[in-house]
Amino acid sequence: MDYLAQLIHEKSTIAAFPNHFKHTDRLIDLEIARVRAQLFQCNFDDDLPKLPELESHEDIVTLQEKVYVPTKEHPELTFKFNFVGRILGPRGMTAKQLEHETGCKIMVRGRGSLRDTKKEEANRGKPNWEHLEDNLHILIQCEDTEKRARSKLEKAVGRVKKLLVPTNNGIDELKRKQLMELSIINGTYRSAIGPKNPPSIPRLTPLSMLSHMHLPISPPPFVSSATTHSHSNNHPFFGSPLPSP
Repeated sequence: MDYLAQLIHEKSTIAAFPNHFKHTDRLIDLEIARVRAQLFQCNFDDDLPKLPELESHEDIVTLQEKVYVPTKEHPELTFKFNFVGRILGPRGMTAKQLEHETGCKIMVRGRGSLRDTKKEEANRGKPNWEHLEDNLHILIQCEDTEKRARSKLEKAVGRVKKLLVPTNNGIDELKRKQLMELSIINGTYRSAIGPKNPPSIPRLTPLSMLSHMHLPISPPPFVSSATTHSHSNNHPFFGSPLPSP
């Protein structure tokens, strides 16, 4: 954990000199991605499916499925258990990991998907905002040949459903890792060992940390005109928004 904090600190230092340390910056980004994957990887009992071979003659299709957030099933947890936060994670990093691993696009839609209730009410009923008439849900999209898309979508839906299962006390290993990752990003993480007054780590904004990172190549972008703004656009915990229209 200390090593990751040091890497982020070094990245913020290098960011002050754009275009001067390109190779160093790239290597640090790769190391941050590697260390983060080890520390904050969502642990699932299942493996990603073996995808069917890609046939050149097959058409590309876009499939999608909704996974509804179980707020009605657990009304007592509405204000205690952050269902959406578990999917998105700090700065949207958990959702980005899910997207990278499954090849699907993960979006939050429905009533309550915008933190700004006034904005939500103002946009209700407008074109491209039809999802606000639906209950809060996670929209999962995949663009690929039909067999491959169905396989990817099935796996992504299963993973999202697992994340939406409430824990007894609201805190589990995933939540603990998310909170720790958020403290590192914000520069408030302090090691349990080491000097009593360790040097402070500059607070990183989503722009300084994510926009300049050269992360490993992720699945190809999805082309869809049906997407709208996600929950992460305005939520302070999520910070960096997921892709929106």
